[in-house]
This record gives sequence, structure tokens and C-alpha cells, in this order.
Amino acid sequence: MGLSSHAARLILREHRFRPIIGKLLSIGRQTVFLTARQAIALVESELGTRRDVDVANLEIDTSSRGARDRSFISDRAFYSLFSEATYHCLDQSTYEDADIVFNLCAPQPPAELESGFDFIVEGSTLDNVFDPAAALRNLARMARVGGRLFHLNRASRRHNVYVAFALSWFYDYYSINSFDDCQVYLAQWDDDQITSRWDLYHFRPLREHDGVFAYFGQDTWYQPWRHGHAVVFAEKGSASTWDRTPIQFEYRPDILNTFVDKNFKTLPQNPSVMDSNPYAKAALRFSRSPRPLLVSPHEKADLPPELVHYAPEIVYCGSIDPVLDERP
Repeated sequence: MGLSSHAARLILREHRFRPIIGKLLSIGRQTVFLTARQAIALVESELGTRRDVDVANLEIDTSSRGARDRSFISDRAFYSLFSEATYHCLDQSTYEDADIVFNLCAPQPPAELESGFDFIVEGSTLDNVFDPAAALRNLARMARVGGRLFHLNRASRRHNVYVAFALSWFYDYYSINSFDDCQVYLAQWDDDQITSRWDLYHFRPLREHDGVFAYFGQDTWYQPWRHGHAVVFAEKGSASTWDRTPIQFEYRPDILNTFVDKNFKTLPQNPSVMDSNPYAKAALRFSRSPRPLLVSPHEKADLPPELVHYAPEIVYCGSIDPVLDERP
């Protein structure tokens, strides 16, 4: 499990939107693929403020598997460069020096973990456990009201993970459980995820045309030869739950599946349900989020058409280059 410079950059952009404070929970020790100097430079470039930090005082990662025999900064030290949040690490054992030992797939978290954290970083845990739905429910339970969750999990099978996720898997769970916000992206790259450019696509199942809304919550296929991550930021509200289970879009009783020109199609949902359907209501709420896109229009790359146009719900919004010379 680890955070490339791309993922570190995305966390910094969320911090720029709303500072990460309180109690931070890392699910497993995350290898941050940056040296101390690279991490400082990245923080300064994203936040626009100089960090007067003695590199020699920053903790070097000697715990995570991915950092062995390398001079990478620890995840705890990375967060300390921009946040005063109290760092905690949860794992199913003390394998990588976790201070909280708990099996995320257990029926429920201990009482002391319930609603205990302001920011939860889950980097490639759900795609490596056998019961990811149980783990996701526990993560939602451990977030405080107003707390945020960051997910980074495989969206393609070009890896040895147990599970590769649809973008709608996260979006639908946070919709049916009435989270205040959920922004979901597809990140795709070629070759090595640490040194390749990431192309980001925003999952937007709510369409608007001439002031009329239509909701189409079905995911789509992506180029199978490209690697992919589902990137998620979710924010818990006072009315949020954790125990409701979503139904995939095309199997919901109020969704119309029909033949159009002799082809079987699942049709968008009528906008008249916006006030009564929990998925549609959430999509409308998420579409009005004050969170800016994770990438800016000036960060778009010159992609071939087949990589730009997947589906109306999967919108290419920009690319992130890796920090140069990431591997020391």
C-alpha cells in the first residue's frame, strides 16, 4: 500500500480546500514514494507557502514494505509537513508498526473507534481484503460527522488485487447512506503507476441539458490495457448512515430497461424522481459540491479520442505528471 506523488498531490488539494485537522487515521502504513526534499517541494508547490523544515529531522520510512532500502519519507512525516492532525495507523496486526490493531472485515469496530476520526486515508486496502463491503461500512462508522474519507483502490485487473472496483460502487454506497458529499474519479496510467502520468476522469452520473436533469448511475468499461484507480473523497454528514446497502443502477425497480433500435439499453432516470429517490437526491447534492475538481483545465494532456470519450458520465478533466526522479 502506498501513496505516489500523484496521490500525495490529491490529498494536498483536498487539504487546500479544507484543512486536515483533528485525528488522522491511516489504514495500514502507506509508503510515500518521495524523499524528504521532494515531499517538501511538493507541499510548497501545492499550498503556495514555504516550509521552514530541517530535512534531517523528518522521519524516514523504515516500517512499510515498499520503502525498504530506500530513502523515502514516512507517511507520518509527510502529513506533518502541512497538518497538525494527530496521526494513527490501523492494521490487522502490528505488521508495520500500527498503533491500532483491528480487522476491518470484523462485524463492527470497537466502541473507542466509532466516530473517532476526522480524516481517514484508505490506500489500496479494500482491493486487497476478502470482504470489502464490510470494511467500507466500518470505515464509514469510524468517521466523525464532518469527517472525510480518501479511497484509492484498483479499478482494473492489471494487478494482483482481489477486487477491482467500479466507480459507482463507492458513489452508490455514499449516496444511499446520505453522505454530504462524494466525489469519485477514475485515474488511468500506462506502465508504472509511480513514474507514469495519471489521467483523471470525473464520475458524474447526473446529466444536465438545457436546464433538464437526467440521472444515469451506470458505470462503463475502460480501456483494458490501461491501469486504473478509483479515487474517492467522501464527507460524512449529521444524517449519514453506514448500514444501508445499495442496488446497482440497472437492477433498481424504477429503472427502465428496454430495446431501442433492437438493442437492449438501460435508460436514464426521469428527473421527476429527484425529490423522492435517494440516489438521485444524492447525485444532485454531490453535483452542487463546493469542492473544486482535483485537476484544473490547464492540466489537460493531448489524449487520443478513444481515451477522452468513454461515456457522458466519465468526463476527462486533466492529468497529473509524476514528481521527477521519484525513485532515489
